[in-house]
Amino acid sequence: MPSPTRYDAVAMSLHWLMALVIIGLWSLGLILEELPKGDFRNEMKALHASIGALVLGLTVLRLGWRLTKPVPELPQAMVGLERLMAGAAHVGLYVLMVALPLSGIAIVETGGRALTVFGFQVLPALMAKDEGLHDLAEDGHGLLAWILAAIVIGHVLAALRHHVLLKDDVLTRMLPGGK
Repeated sequence: MPSPTRYDAVAMSLHWLMALVIIGLWSLGLILEELPKGDFRNEMKALHASIGALVLGLTVLRLGWRLTKPVPELPQAMVGLERLMAGAAHVGLYVLMVALPLSGIAIVETGGRALTVFGFQVLPALMAKDEGLHDLAEDGHGLLAWILAAIVIGHVLAALRHHVLLKDDVLTRMLPGGK
């Protein structure tokens, strides 16, 4: 079967939904750092964790979809390092879309708390609070978030380069109604 020229509607929907959610989560994470301790901050942390768990579920769905559906091939003009970087960026994005929620779960668990998602307990507290591990999990989560931001920015800039400078279809094949 020949490779499609565009992503299908499900792949596009998952891509753009997750892009918006991840940008929102990243922004909320920055805001959380500045909020004073208290009930409102705790509510925002719970919302952040719940949406992070949703990202993990969507990532599993998205990976399943990607592994079972053909995707458009990279343009023939892309060779060598550019092709390698595109592949590495996509792998990095998927790894981080799994690793960040898992590190968020580690933050909750090392804090001695049960994981709740939108008010429903989905994982009991599996360990007593461990301040050292908790700090390590928080630091790791923050580092992964900054790495994700860097890769996302590179991903966006690469797509814009293809669209504006190279005038190929790399961006439009992920846009609804694109040609």
